[in-house]
Amino acid sequence: MATLAKPVTLCIVHMFNHQTHHRGQIHAMLTAAGAKGAVTDLAFMPDGGPWL
Repeated sequence: MATLAKPVTLCIVHMFNHQTHHRGQIHAMLTAAGAKGAVTDLAFMPDGGPWL
């Protein structure tokens, strides 16, 4: 097995980009099935939610 070393910042950026990719996949599947997904963008969610 080879050793791979990358900066932590690159790994963090990759993690966020990867989750965005999967979020897009889920949105595409819901849309194809005729469903409408809820708003999940934090900027547009109501204040006082459990994410605070």
